Amino acid sequence: MTTTTQSKSLTHEALWQFSLAYYAERGVKEACLSLQNHYHGNVNLLLLLKWLDVNHLAFTLEQWPQVKASLDASEQLLAQYRQLRKQLKTQVTDTLYREALNFELSLEQLQQSHLIETINSLPLATTSASHLVDMYCQELGADHLCQHFDDGADTTK
Repeated sequence: MTTTTQSKSLTHEALWQFSLAYYAERGVKEACLSLQNHYHGNVNLLLLLKWLDVNHLAFTLEQWPQVKASLDASEQLLAQYRQLRKQLKTQVTDTLYREALNFELSLEQLQQSHLIETINSLPLATTSASHLVDMYCQELGADHLCQHFDDGADTTK
């Protein structure tokens, strides 16, 4: 692994567009929700890690706590809002529920912007075989989900 100046476009918009395309791939949504609901994983963090893997970029293990800490400002708000939205699902109109989903997406975008800000503050290294997603799944005890994230995504750089 060699340290490099970021030549890839590490922008909030690039991550968001990658996330939308990758999340829509077969099996990814279900695996992400399983990671979130059963292993308390963070989907935005996983999407960032996948994006870095696809672009052959990595940070060091020593920087891992800093990357995870970038979630602190938004994670509790997002989790509480998600829980409230789920509770309201049967109590509000479809239109209002869709508006609630859209607001949750804006909170997701905010969280991704915090992640990008942190990643852009770190010296990233180019790597021929980055396995950040695998590392995260293993840390959560969700090794069996790794296979769902290993395929595809090459066309969504």
